[in-house]
Amino acid sequence: MPVAFDTNTCELILGNELNTPTYCIRKLHDLDDVWANPIKDEDRIIYRYTSGLYLPGDGQIWAVANVVYGIVIFSPGTFGGEYVKSSGQYHPPVPPSNMAPPEIYSVLSGVGHFLLQKSRPPYNEIEDVVLVEVRAGETFVVPPDYGHLQINPSPEPLVFSYVVMDGLKGCYEPFKLRRGAAYYEMAAGDSRYIFNARYGAPLPLRMLRAADLAQLPFLSGKVTYQVVRDHLSELVFLNDPAQFPSSAVL
Repeated sequence: MPVAFDTNTCELILGNELNTPTYCIRKLHDLDDVWANPIKDEDRIIYRYTSGLYLPGDGQIWAVANVVYGIVIFSPGTFGGEYVKSSGQYHPPVPPSNMAPPEIYSVLSGVGHFLLQKSRPPYNEIEDVVLVEVRAGETFVVPPDYGHLQINPSPEPLVFSYVVMDGLKGCYEPFKLRRGAAYYEMAAGDSRYIFNARYGAPLPLRMLRAADLAQLPFLSGKVTYQVVRDHLSELVFLNDPAQFPSSAVL
């Protein structure tokens, strides 16, 4: 993909060959409802992301599959003792299975911690909490019904791609109501992972590495835009979670 990034400004640089996607930003105080501690720092952009990207002639391929490929970049940093993160979201259930669609993440540069928690509407009960460490060149799949957020725990920018059902709208309110996910990842303090007491009784946190997972064979190597595009016929579970392969559970 003709995409680069500025390591100083953490801006994505998109090549002229690409379509013209929407380029979105999230600022520090956009996340005031989910930080572990109140943030008094001056507002600033902490991550950026694109809507669907594609090369010339590929638009119809992605449209037929009803899938989008986009890129996200996180700045490094800590606020209130917590690493830069996203706000957290659940995917809404889709018919006919009424399960939440999966999502595929590939880290292109840096190291990402992807925090997942399994729940279904009205999101009162959490069945499982997992943190997946994903390094550059590694990929993993968020299974159906897992809410998720991304964390940049390193001093370098985190850049990753996402592949998901087109038109999917995230459900953010359950994370806001409890001021974040079930755990906060802290850069300072006595414990790196702090349980969010608003979730009631403490829940165990499972730790996994993408390098140890073998969810789907064609995602085990370096996953590029072209790899995903050429395997869209094998990604029907992105639109129909009932077809999510048992081999890909965490």
